[in-house]
Amino acid sequence: MARYGYIGLGDMGSAMAENLIRNSEAVTVYDINPKAVEVAVALGAKAAVNPADVASQSDVISICVPAAEHITQVFEGEGGLHEGAHENLTILIHSTVLPDTVIEARSLAAEWGSEVFDACVAGGAVQARTGSQTVLVGGLEEMPVDAVALLNIYADEIITAGPVGSGAALKIAVNVMTYAQFAAATTSHDLMTSTGGDPQALFKAWKHMGQLGTITEQFSLLLDIPSEHFTGEFKEKMLTQVGISQKDLSLAMDIGWPRDGMQEFLQAIHDAMPNVYNAYNVETQ
Repeated sequence: MARYGYIGLGDMGSAMAENLIRNSEAVTVYDINPKAVEVAVALGAKAAVNPADVASQSDVISICVPAAEHITQVFEGEGGLHEGAHENLTILIHSTVLPDTVIEARSLAAEWGSEVFDACVAGGAVQARTGSQTVLVGGLEEMPVDAVALLNIYADEIITAGPVGSGAALKIAVNVMTYAQFAAATTSHDLMTSTGGDPQALFKAWKHMGQLGTITEQFSLLLDIPSEHFTGEFKEKMLTQVGISQKDLSLAMDIGWPRDGMQEFLQAIHDAMPNVYNAYNVETQ
């Protein structure tokens, strides 16, 4: 039985780890938040003192941290993977990061006899807990059997994007389309309301013509909530979504685009996100 490790127990990571613990026998976890580790241990995981400790006790490690700088810290910081990595260790990066971040991590891990793959996840915490995520993978054909088995615990759909780094590129591309649709839905909704029309007629027409996807349809429910209700914990959630969306759109702009006007298009969506999520007091980043 393969030994699994999980690093990064935020909202998504803790949900994925919960599913993993329930469906495997040996899971070692680490997070800088001790309370998140305590929850995982209560479910049956073993706590590690740092990423190196996870590496020394694992055959396959999942990493789900917010950004590239956190991946660097996990790999190269004090107590990082480099101190506990071993030959035949497989490391899966689930974070939304640039392809170059994955490729650089892969080059570093090769020095230890380990392998890195991008296995970016799509879907919310509910899907993560039930093993019904979609995983976007770079290098699937090269991936060891135990790592592929782990992906099958996480997901009911595994999409191979191409070589290592392509899974990260696909995740960014999917997010660009998602946020562009959210911005378009908001703009169209406001167009209807500003002219006295019924915005529900818009979404009915959009859906009938096959232009309204499930995620955008769910998002559109937010558009009819009056601004005065965007307070407290609900507003904090919207502010978090603004931060995530702007981070992901910034990654898309960092990749570079061959067509004229694409950078400006992405920048416009990026800057619109506070209004899209009805969080007007957020400064664009």
